[in-house]
Amino acid sequence: MPPSSATTSASGKTRAEDISNILRDEILLGQYRAGERLPSERDLAGRFQVNRGAIREAIKTLAELGIVQVQPGGVRINPLEQASLSVLGPLLDLKAEGRPEVVSELVVVFGALLGLSGRLALAQATADQRAELLQILERIDPTSDVSDQDEQFRSVLEAFVKALGGIHNNLVLRLIRNGLRTQMVGRLKPKQPSPVTDRQLLKDMAIAIEANNGNQLAMVISRHFDDLSVKLSAIEADIPTFANRQRNSGHA
Repeated sequence: MPPSSATTSASGKTRAEDISNILRDEILLGQYRAGERLPSERDLAGRFQVNRGAIREAIKTLAELGIVQVQPGGVRINPLEQASLSVLGPLLDLKAEGRPEVVSELVVVFGALLGLSGRLALAQATADQRAELLQILERIDPTSDVSDQDEQFRSVLEAFVKALGGIHNNLVLRLIRNGLRTQMVGRLKPKQPSPVTDRQLLKDMAIAIEANNGNQLAMVISRHFDDLSVKLSAIEADIPTFANRQRNSGHA
């Protein structure tokens, strides 16, 4: 008799969660194309040696992610762009096997959001609040090791983003940032520290804040992350994805 959907694996997840994670990754890797049907409940139950209740729970989770749509006659794969933000973390986990360009795309979006946050904050900031922002940007010790400076930069950037949000208090922008941060934590780390570039960004941001110029601050931030995205894209262009290999081999 197949185990119930409540059966817990060694990782502490239910069997339905394990199945949804497996199917999710297969979809993100391009093993199923948009518009294709998932195998039937019966076939999936046979594959995973569970009852259909576990399969239904797994499919419900996939539907909540927006990567499948339950229709009369079966479950069809949605285009990835229709998925929710919650798939970003799994995409980052898949790294080069999935969609490597997601990292450069994320960098551009992060820069755009941070630039907008900076512009909104300076439009409302008091002299004391601008002074606080400048103090945050001065926390990096230029005499420390490169690896330490990289950690310091990330810490400074996190504190700076929080301070900006506290000034403009735009709820929607803060919620979007929280959603991105939830997906990024523990997943996205720079491959190579670039303390010179990072220090220049902090210097340029400080100049814009001292001038109380929100548009300049937004431009400085966006330009930095756009440049970083271009560099990442050049690296990603040489990485063959699983989905591309499957398409090139004619796999359906």
